[in-house]
Amino acid sequence: MVLLLSLTAVLYLWNLDVSGWANSYYSAAAQAGAQSWKAFFFGSLDSSNAITVDKPPLSLWPMALSVRVFGMSSWSVLVPQALTGVGTVWLLYAAVRHTTRSAGAGLLAGALFAITPVAVLMFRYNNPDAMLTLLVVGAGYATLRSLDSPRALRWLVLAGSLSGLGFLTKMLEAFLVLPALALTYAVFAAVSFRRRLVHLAAALGAVLVSGGWWVAVVDLWPASSRPYIGGSTDNSVLQLALGYNGLGRLIGSGTSVSPSAAFGATNIARISRTDIGGEITWFVPAALVLGLAGWLVVRARHDSRPRQAALMMWLGWLSVSTLTFAVMAGIFHSYYTITLAPALAALIAIGGWILWQDRVEHPTRTRRLIVAASVTTTLLSLGLLVTVGFSLAWVAIPVAAFGTLPVILLIRPHLTRHTTTAMAVWALVAGTLGSVAFSLSTVSLPHTGSGPMAGPDHGASTSSLVVSTNTWGGWIDAASTPAPDLVRLLNRDSGSYAWVAAALGARSASTYELATGSPVLAIGGYTGADPSPTLSQFQQWVHEGRIHYFLPGGTSGTAGGLISTWVANTFTPQTTAGFSYYDLSGPLR
Repeated sequence: MVLLLSLTAVLYLWNLDVSGWANSYYSAAAQAGAQSWKAFFFGSLDSSNAITVDKPPLSLWPMALSVRVFGMSSWSVLVPQALTGVGTVWLLYAAVRHTTRSAGAGLLAGALFAITPVAVLMFRYNNPDAMLTLLVVGAGYATLRSLDSPRALRWLVLAGSLSGLGFLTKMLEAFLVLPALALTYAVFAAVSFRRRLVHLAAALGAVLVSGGWWVAVVDLWPASSRPYIGGSTDNSVLQLALGYNGLGRLIGSGTSVSPSAAFGATNIARISRTDIGGEITWFVPAALVLGLAGWLVVRARHDSRPRQAALMMWLGWLSVSTLTFAVMAGIFHSYYTITLAPALAALIAIGGWILWQDRVEHPTRTRRLIVAASVTTTLLSLGLLVTVGFSLAWVAIPVAAFGTLPVILLIRPHLTRHTTTAMAVWALVAGTLGSVAFSLSTVSLPHTGSGPMAGPDHGASTSSLVVSTNTWGGWIDAASTPAPDLVRLLNRDSGSYAWVAAALGARSASTYELATGSPVLAIGGYTGADPSPTLSQFQQWVHEGRIHYFLPGGTSGTAGGLISTWVANTFTPQTTAGFSYYDLSGPLR
């Protein structure tokens, strides 16, 4: 276990700063949280607390604390996610070991999860998905512990509490695993049916308390003395949860800017998207073959309730999450599928362990299933390497050689036990080669923006919505660095203003904020469509001398358009190093 966690740490920490600020949107919020405790609590994008990010702040808190202690750098922002990944591997190891009473099975699950490309990507990135995965895996582990523990209620309440904290990380996505957790406890808990209902009610209460306390505080806080809730239409966290981060993701939202046009198919058709294939589907054939076969084997046994429970939980986890991702009509990114990775790894480890224990009584069946898992995984890996990998297509040769060799188990069924073991290990190597190649490629390349993708050919991927930062010329993405002359201009007398500048859209504003280290007002929030600030509010702040410069361009909605028009009609444009801007403290037209 120590070796597994050490190698995982090396994989997630190696060359970590290659991505710079990664998602500058969350890096800017981490910087703001390190500068202001109020911004820390609310998850504000800027330390002057104009607007929050479009997610709850839990995933920002470790980053902000790291920046506060170690200073602002790529490492201080990204290391918390890498350590979160190591913790997630340990929790998955512990969950599978508890189910099988086998350290080997736990190590296999942890290793498979650690080398899944989407996991390597997100545990080296600063999106909320890293923290979300840690919390939901922790909830799954606590649920499995509750099934046979004399302290079942405590474990189940812990599972509910972790799920609630998941809500404070990425809202309703954290609840995709709840049906599987609740059903598993309802069916397999070692207490009476009445107590199961009482315990589940207590766990639901824990979800509401741990996930709702921050929502209640924010919505009860006077709106005039806190930042606007980014992503909401009415400055409400509850509306954000049910709208933009809830039903808006499932059925689509007319007020959301969807990247689907750039990222390909949506709804059921998205399961065939090549970016998803390269990030998560490597182990799907083996998980289905071994997981379902393991379920069929344990059903006939009377001493296998823990294994049945675990397989039900992980299969339910995988099914509900996959179906939800498949039918989503709103914003979807392929890295969301990181929450599928724990279930895939656990199903392979638990199902494989069950079949391996069964090999003495049913050697032919075990061999056939090993071959089925190996061949289907090999075929998928070959397809992914050829259609997605491009530069890694040469890996298809050893994958084909390793993956087809276990067919000997069918041709010569009377092999010795040692030979059968060697063939199983060989099949395992074949099934992981493609994923390992993609993961190592992911480590070597930079990833920036809001839509990163794992693998050799998506390393430089950035936000699918390009941000114009200058109406008169030049386009940059959300990770670009402003010119030094512009940075010096923005930092001039920065201490005299609440915001050194105002920019259209949070992605544009975050770029300037990171470059200057000072708060920048993000007009319209992440998508530019948030009604904050209003024109009258912006005019008042300018009159009070709270905003120094206005930087045109960027992503604007209705509010941003009105503000841009007013600024252009009121102030004279100026130019520095070819960049046009407005000095809001200067003379009027």
